[in-house]
Amino acid sequence: MNDIEVLDQPDTNYWTATGYRVPDTPHNNVKPGETGFNLVPVTRNVPRSFITNIRNGDSLPAGAPVSARGIAFGGDCGVARVDFSIDGGTSWQPTQLGADLGKYGFRQWQTQFTLPARGAHTLMVRCSNIKNEAQPDFKIWNPAGYMYNTVETTHVVAA
Repeated sequence: MNDIEVLDQPDTNYWTATGYRVPDTPHNNVKPGETGFNLVPVTRNVPRSFITNIRNGDSLPAGAPVSARGIAFGGDCGVARVDFSIDGGTSWQPTQLGADLGKYGFRQWQTQFTLPARGAHTLMVRCSNIKNEAQPDFKIWNPAGYMYNTVETTHVVAA
């Protein structure tokens, strides 16, 4: 496609009129099975981050330094910071950010951490963008699954 069509009314194609729509509620969140809410088009992106080198169920050494890496996306603007937690979100430490490739680009992050004791641990990562919007620590649900940006959680075991 190499042309642009200018409309004098809202677009009625499937994706703008029906497909990419979310509840008109705070965080576009509703309870499963809930009905009676208005839907609005998706018109923005939200911050999101991921751990890319550690998976749920991984075994990590207790008492030894471990490296965590991942990517973050600021949504409609740049990534300001990415924070990492080894205690299920009770405390957070800043990570080192990689190159800023522009406001719509993913940004790499990394950090070193040490799990203090053997047993189960919950790792978490959250992104804050330059508008000071951060990933929420509560579950977001809507029928289409759009705008989901709950803080990512990874369960590991220190051996």
